[in-house]
Amino acid sequence: MTTFQLILFAITAFFAYQVYKHVNSLEDGDTKPRPFDDGGIESDIKEFTPKTIYTVKELIAQADEAYEKGELDKALMILREANYQKPYDAEILYKIGFILYKQEDYQNAIEALEDALKGDDQDPAIYALMASSYRAQGNLPQASRMIQKALDLENDNAVYHFNYANILQDLGHLEDAIEEYKKALKLDETLEAAKEEIEKLQGELKY
Repeated sequence: MTTFQLILFAITAFFAYQVYKHVNSLEDGDTKPRPFDDGGIESDIKEFTPKTIYTVKELIAQADEAYEKGELDKALMILREANYQKPYDAEILYKIGFILYKQEDYQNAIEALEDALKGDDQDPAIYALMASSYRAQGNLPQASRMIQKALDLENDNAVYHFNYANILQDLGHLEDAIEEYKKALKLDETLEAAKEEIEKLQGELKY
């Protein structure tokens, strides 16, 4: 017997039992209401019925799992369902923006992150990802503004200083870029990429 047939059987048995109780109560002359008793049929119906509605928390967990497996399109679809249930949630929209960035869909990533800021405009990670997205588009002035906002909120983040240095280097501000790389290296001595960029730029400037 299939699951669908079991569900139909359970529902039919449930209503038959209720009719039987009702007839007996009429014969006994008992018209007082009785406590609901389904004989355990309701729990059987729930057991056979697949769960199709998930909470936002469950959806986020599913999206994270899909992302870890490299299933970016699936993760994005799940996150969009979560966003439908809970609009302007900064965490959900940041994750959407991050996946779109990974897929090189920079404009849609920026739009998702703009909505994320409506949910939380004090999260430096949102501004940092927007900066990376604008930089990827070649919009360096806007990228610079976004990373500076991230640094205003979290100035002790080595990665943000490193990203700002990259943008400054793209803009041709090499000396300023060196200073930002040095700040990044001071915050994280293991940041080898910052050391390499400093040496490269100092060579170009003939320090």
